[in-house]
Amino acid sequence: MFDQGSETYRSDLVLGEDYRDKGTGITGKLVAIAFYEHACERGTLRYLDTNRQVQEVSFDAPELVRVATEVPARQGEGPGGPDRGGIARPGPARR
Repeated sequence: MFDQGSETYRSDLVLGEDYRDKGTGITGKLVAIAFYEHACERGTLRYLDTNRQVQEVSFDAPELVRVATEVPARQGEGPGGPDRGGIARPGPARR
């Protein structure tokens, strides 16, 4: 859990653990967790490519599976960033 001002961010991703992306099959160590205002949580995996070069790539958290348990990351309750209790900011006026 991470606190920033009035926002609380929760993640079931565990830094330092190995994860696999369902779509690409890329497996690597989770080195970062990012929270975006209007997007789902993302996890960054670090791995060695076929040329033995270190690579980092970020994936949507619901697409990551923890290798040790084969359990996928839990998807948040609804789309977008942290829950704001049903309060949405007004968007820009359209012409």
